[in-house]
Amino acid sequence: MTKPAETKVLPKRARTRKKLLTAARDLVYTKGIENVAIVDITRAAGVAAGSFYNYFPNKGAIVAAIIEDFELVFSEHLEAHRLRLKDPAMRLSVTLKYYFKQSQENEAWRSFIINAGLSDQRVLVQPSQQCFEDVSIGMRGGRFKSDSAAITVSLITGMATHVGLEIQRGNLPRSAVTETVRHVLRMLGLPDIAAKAFADAPIPEIPFPTRSDLPADPMIPFRIAVERRAKPRDGAAVTAAS
Repeated sequence: MTKPAETKVLPKRARTRKKLLTAARDLVYTKGIENVAIVDITRAAGVAAGSFYNYFPNKGAIVAAIIEDFELVFSEHLEAHRLRLKDPAMRLSVTLKYYFKQSQENEAWRSFIINAGLSDQRVLVQPSQQCFEDVSIGMRGGRFKSDSAAITVSLITGMATHVGLEIQRGNLPRSAVTETVRHVLRMLGLPDIAAKAFADAPIPEIPFPTRSDLPADPMIPFRIAVERRAKPRDGAAVTAAS
């Protein structure tokens, strides 16, 4: 008889941190970051109020940690498909387009950053280390041409971030994604006809993270977060809570 796999039990500190992250994420979804106090997070997580500061110095830090978790989950969903792509140019092209698509369309991600007030500041992009590995493999195999993988990666991730934000701000059409991928591949030494073919190719069906309890809401504006701060009363300026 096969012995059943043992369930991995997280250490107490890791469990508490996960409770705080989950509670904060769900509160941001439902209330918006400016309406969430640290005591709300600890109460929802079922931990002592002061314990929050053993893990995070402030609300901004826990939001950043939630975003890191999002990025890890997206990477895990994509990895199995990436491993099947042997051509570095195809792998890089699909990866860039996947992150562009999820950043613009994934309901779980975009609803979070809207409610966190970050839709004009944060986008999903390929992790720098992963991009470095893709570029390095392409260089070693002669598929890519570059004098410095590190500088090339900085240019790629910087370009992807800028274009993604400009799309969200409404300053660029979504078709800018195709041109960006084409430009990246040309920068890496591919002939324009090949770069265009990769850029124009439809992205395959790849799994993506969802929130089953968060129905898609087409009425949520995506370009810029809704102004969530309280409106000034009697002409007095209102300062957003930290």
